[in-house]
Amino acid sequence: MKLYYSTYGMKELNIFESLPRLKDMGYEGMEIAVTPGWPTDPQSMDLGARKKLAKLFLTLAWPSPALMALLSPCVEGEGRPAKLAQFRDTFELSRDLRLSEERVVVSTTLGHPKPTWNQGKGRIVDLVMEVADMAAEYDAVVAIEPHAGDDFETPEKAAWLMEQTDHEHLGLNFDYSHFVVEGIDLNHSLDLNLKYAVHNHIKDGYLDDEGRICYQLPGNGKLDMSYYFRAMRDAGWDSYICPEVTGQIWNQKNYDAWSTAEFCYNVLSDARASL
Repeated sequence: MKLYYSTYGMKELNIFESLPRLKDMGYEGMEIAVTPGWPTDPQSMDLGARKKLAKLFLTLAWPSPALMALLSPCVEGEGRPAKLAQFRDTFELSRDLRLSEERVVVSTTLGHPKPTWNQGKGRIVDLVMEVADMAAEYDAVVAIEPHAGDDFETPEKAAWLMEQTDHEHLGLNFDYSHFVVEGIDLNHSLDLNLKYAVHNHIKDGYLDDEGRICYQLPGNGKLDMSYYFRAMRDAGWDSYICPEVTGQIWNQKNYDAWSTAEFCYNVLSDARASL
């Protein structure tokens, strides 16, 4: 398993300066945050910048990046054409950054607004399928992430969505943090979801005394990362492990992007070495 990192926790840094430093740190690949408003979103990356970034990945001997889009595939009504246009822009960017035959993964949640799960899950299937069909035009793949605190928050619901869509260009982002805060067992989650997973995030988390979700860096919580790596390996995952530094963390006043990246690398590298 390779160790990736995500620029989601590095919004204020220059990506062309950051990636070589992350390579030197030991990371073997990258997820690029491309949500609207980010310096690497499709609207901010002209053709010259895209070529420069793709060339940098080749220089670093990294595979094509994964993209974190955090769009909302279930928006309906008057706002849907604009949202679909954002997805199309993102898929075009994925095509420009693709370096091999392997499809570029574009990760997102179901977002907001969306139909409620119990009453509207059939409609969610239709809306997500439309985005997956668009991804197919660019030979990209969309990774949907279940999210704690939402009504799409269990491995059972994620598996149901994958079974109903059964689309070659649609999969799951397996981020166990959203299940661990719900008290859901790791192996149970893997049994239901890993066969659909095309992307990975890892962090930790817990519910505080008032029921609020608190996310943590991998290694800062109760989840044993060596156990996590063994479980992932035994379940058949042979792709990358990518720590996600959430906004809860990078919005803190004392946040340091570089010490955080190094901390995550050391924790995950040690866990991988224990296999």
